[in-house]
Amino acid sequence: MGDIACAVDDLSPGESLVITIDGRKVTVVRDLEGGFHAIDDACPHVGWPLNKGSVHPDAVIECSLHHGLWCLRTGEPRRYPARTPATVHAVEVRDGQVWVSLGD
Repeated sequence: MGDIACAVDDLSPGESLVITIDGRKVTVVRDLEGGFHAIDDACPHVGWPLNKGSVHPDAVIECSLHHGLWCLRTGEPRRYPARTPATVHAVEVRDGQVWVSLGD
């Protein structure tokens, strides 16, 4: 499945990093409960890097530019000005590694 994004221990809860898969920037996020998620790095609102944002409870990421919120599990917008869903990608944790597969 997919590409290795990082080791599980590379991210603490609330942290993220950016990887590039097939020329596409993807933010890998460890939510506050310890789960891993992958979302396109560009905010659907204006393209600002989501990796610069902050992680909220219930697996939500906030864009640092206009403060829109997106669900990391589904990509659904949670707070204006977020109106367009973000693209999320499949994540699997296996043998201490976080794997990401692009999904469109």
